This record gives sequence, C-alpha cells and structure tokens, in this order.
Amino acid sequence: MLHAIIMSLFVCEDYFLNNRRIQRAIRSICIVIFLAASLGCTSLKLALVNGLAKFDDYTRIADIAYGQHSLNGLDWYLPAADKAKHVTVIFFYGGCWGGCTVLPKEQYLFVAQALTAQGYSVVIPNYRHHPEVKFAAIMQDAAQAVEWVKAHSAEHGDNSEQLFLMGHSAGAQMAAMLTLQESYLQPKTYQSIKGFIGLAGPYDFLPMTAPYQKVVFGPEENYPATQPINFVQGTEPPLLLLYGNNDTTVKPVNIASLRQAVKQTGGCVETHEYSDLDHAFLLGALSLPYQQQEPVLSDILQFLAYYAQPNKSTCKA
Repeated sequence: MLHAIIMSLFVCEDYFLNNRRIQRAIRSICIVIFLAASLGCTSLKLALVNGLAKFDDYTRIADIAYGQHSLNGLDWYLPAADKAKHVTVIFFYGGCWGGCTVLPKEQYLFVAQALTAQGYSVVIPNYRHHPEVKFAAIMQDAAQAVEWVKAHSAEHGDNSEQLFLMGHSAGAQMAAMLTLQESYLQPKTYQSIKGFIGLAGPYDFLPMTAPYQKVVFGPEENYPATQPINFVQGTEPPLLLLYGNNDTTVKPVNIASLRQAVKQTGGCVETHEYSDLDHAFLLGALSLPYQQQEPVLSDILQFLAYYAQPNKSTCKA
C-alpha cells in the first residue's frame, strides 16, 4: 500500500516539475509518510528519497564517458545559476569494492541534491569493481574520473582549482587514497584537491578477514599499499572524517588511527561521531527527510565553506 501511494505521487512528474508550489507540497507529504512509516525495504527507501530529490532546482548531465569501459561513466549535477559556488564535489559510492551489493550512480541522486541545493556542483562516477577487476584497476578508474573532471570543469562553469573528494564506505577508502597518495593524480590535478570528506571509511583495515578482500587487494605483499593510513605525510589536503557509533561494518579504529596519524604529522583533520547513526544511515542522513534532523550535512557544508575559501592555509578549528 505504501509503495502504491509513493509511486502515485510521482506519476505526473513532468507537470510537477513545472509547478514549484505543488513540488513543495508533495515533498512535504512524502517526508511525513517517510518519517511515519517503518520501511524495512532498502530499495523502497531509495526510491522514496531519490523521488524526493528529483523535486529540486539543479541540472543533471547524465552518463558522461570518462573512459573506454561501459562503467567509465559519470553524472554531473549543476546547481541553480544563482546559487552556484563553482566548487565541485566528486563523490565515490561504496559497495565493498564489488564484494557486496554495488548500487549504480543513479541511486545517489539524494547526495547530489543535498549539495547542489547549497550551490555545489556534484559529480558521481561509476567504476569497475570486483570480481571483474582488482584494486589497481578500481583506483585507475577513480583517478581517471578525477582527471576528467579537472579537465572539463570550466566547460560546466566550475573552477577547476576547487575540487573536493568525498566517499562513503569503500568509496571513502578510494577517495582517501587519491587524497593521501598523490602519485595517483597529475601534479596540477592533485594541487586542485582542496579537501576530503570520508563517511564511514576503512582507512586502516589490516588484517583482512573477508575472502573477497584477499582477492581484491592481493597478493598479500600488496596489502600495505592499499591502506590510506600508510600515506599520511601531513601535507595532504584537509580531511573530514565522519562516523556513526552504531556502525557494525567499519571499525572505529579506522577513524581514530587516521586522525591520530594526520595530527602527529601536522596535517588538518576534523572528525565527527554520531551516536545514533549506523553505517548506511550515516549516508542516508543526507537525504531530505533527515537533512534537518541530523547534523551530518551541516558538518559537511561547514567544512566545504571553510576550505573553499581562496588561499586557505590554516586548519579549521
């Protein structure tokens, strides 16, 4: 019954997109339904939060090829012109590097909405994953996507010198590797990275226990080169590390270890822990039903606003 109600609200989407008053009314109704219902189905939750995210003022340029493989595609979301800050956030989604369910870029529309509403451009790439490829190829795709964004930012009205990397779970590990191990990117591209935002990222996860991890990151002698913690120098762009204390997927040592390493080397790192959020809901807090109820988005926006300032050289307090 709930699914039928939700889907009926979007059946006349073309009309609604041209009527802002109806958009706001429907979005309010949907949020009430979402908060009142106990939704156990992840696909239904995603359908609802992404349905809500459609009713906002941004432009999506879909399925831009950044490489040769069918998964080398990205979506570029541009904010309304009167809000645009000309700063680009590149978001890498998770999925255990392919060791568990990987949802395509279209399922993260709600992430793009949260940031475009505040004037930030958002790029969400797909990438190859296990079992088709191993970690080196995954990182090759991630780096290639960032290089493509750097090269084409001006075409989309953005400042190619104002890039932020962001990721959730495995995507946070990938974005952290790009931020901490500068050899992945061309020097001019790396210099354009103004900060990293990691949500529930595994940064220090040895020893590996899951069988798929041993395949993705193997052979064993390669393991150290897959740990972001091993590349901290103190000169990397500022880091924002977010974590839910109800997370049973990524251990808290990942956040604590990376924070300590950056602090010890004189780098900039900020951490926030949320007592009532788990691994998935940390990211879900960016969706419209929860943007005002949880501080996750607010913490991200404060980080972005601070480090997007020109020539910012001091760490955020």
